[in-house]
Amino acid sequence: MTPGLSKNDIIEYNGSVVIYIDRRRRRLLRIHRGGTFSSDRGNLKLDDLVGLNYGSKVKTSLNIDAWLLKPLLIDYLELGIRRVTQVIYPKDLGLILVLLGIAPGLRILEIGVGTGNTTIVLANSIRPDGHVYGYEIREEFLRVAQTNLEALKLNQYVTLKLKDAREGIDETDIDAAVVDIPDPWNVLDSLHNALKWSAPAVFFLPTMNQILKLFEAVNRHRGFTDIRCCEVFLREIELSSESVKPSTTMVGHTGYIMYARKVFKYSNAKA
Repeated sequence: MTPGLSKNDIIEYNGSVVIYIDRRRRRLLRIHRGGTFSSDRGNLKLDDLVGLNYGSKVKTSLNIDAWLLKPLLIDYLELGIRRVTQVIYPKDLGLILVLLGIAPGLRILEIGVGTGNTTIVLANSIRPDGHVYGYEIREEFLRVAQTNLEALKLNQYVTLKLKDAREGIDETDIDAAVVDIPDPWNVLDSLHNALKWSAPAVFFLPTMNQILKLFEAVNRHRGFTDIRCCEVFLREIELSSESVKPSTTMVGHTGYIMYARKVFKYSNAKA
């Protein structure tokens, strides 16, 4: 073992590795006996990677360089989890975490789990002492979400519920909430009851029609303040030795983020 490295820095059977040749040729794989990485730049036998340090460079069968990287959360989100629903993109999730003040030890509510993409990010951020309570009405989605959480060993930080949050939320004193359902205006009463006083909530909405309907509903409800809405764009920069320039393609509209904080519901309150 290279001096200064721990056992966790070594590739082992049943562990995972990102094999990186270039941006188009990168794979997240679990190391198992007899496994193979295949690409148009050559192949690698997974058995040959066991015992190597993460960060090592190896040669494929076509003598092409490949790097062995330790998987990060972004690798699992982009390459390693099963998706059967639309998900909130990392560009939006980053802002959501900051808006909600997500930190270890918090109790987080998620309404609309889908297949667990956001759940994974929340669970990773609140561990080891926090917990995520996820509500979903589609049982088939929850099964996929549970599998994805188990693959990242995050399931112990999450309780998934096959239940309609519009009909009530079991938990109280929740520190923050993410709501990703088509009709969030129908969950405002349940959400208000579940949150701590002054706690924030984020609503993820794909269309402006939903923004307007939710904004009007929040104003009528009078139990939330500091209401704001934004959209996040991400433009990547192409890097090469010949030129550095903005990419001709970008991740543009994915959804709108509306934010609000719970307050006492006075009859004369204004948003």
